[in-house]
Amino acid sequence: MTIVSLIPGMFIPLRYFSVGIFCSGSISTPVCILLVRQSEENRRLRQELELRVAELARLADMDGLTGLLSRNAFFDRAEQAHARPGNWYLLIDIDHFKRFNDDHGHQTGDAVLHAVATAIAQALRPVDLCGRLGGEEFAACLIDCDEDQAARRAEHVRASIQALRVRAPSGRMVRVTASIGLSSGDPAQPIEASLHRADLAMYAAKTGGRNQVRRAA
Repeated sequence: MTIVSLIPGMFIPLRYFSVGIFCSGSISTPVCILLVRQSEENRRLRQELELRVAELARLADMDGLTGLLSRNAFFDRAEQAHARPGNWYLLIDIDHFKRFNDDHGHQTGDAVLHAVATAIAQALRPVDLCGRLGGEEFAACLIDCDEDQAARRAEHVRASIQALRVRAPSGRMVRVTASIGLSSGDPAQPIEASLHRADLAMYAAKTGGRNQVRRAA
């Protein structure tokens, strides 16, 4: 409007300047406020989406019943650790698990699985990995420890499980034990080879009387 008023014969009275400034201000101010609010809302929604994606990723890695790593998540993380020497593996199988379901119902079986998972997690260090492979079988990867440390840790897991008392719906307290196979990790071989040796040792513990730790030959 200022430029136009400078053209001869195109003088614009001051009141029209005031109207123009008021109109532009009345339009631009709400628009600016709206844009700021939209920017803040977009930022909030983006942060919320990132949190939900992270939570979904965490839940995808978790076994829904026990809270331990799922089978796939355990293998993925253990594979990364397997490249470094000094790791040991545990294969843990609950003794006579079928009896809990048959004698006390599946609710008791689920409670036993959850209690055993908690006992395993608490017996291990935060750096160690533990997951449920399926059914009543669990696995653990003991990170960077020597043979004596691994043997003590495995025995601690076994004793922690033996100390459990799980209440059945009938009110009866049931006792739990587990057989454990222990094997050293060999980065020169696939992780499946180390877990297979632990699995054989676990079956030796089963046939040898259960509720014990056996080290792979």
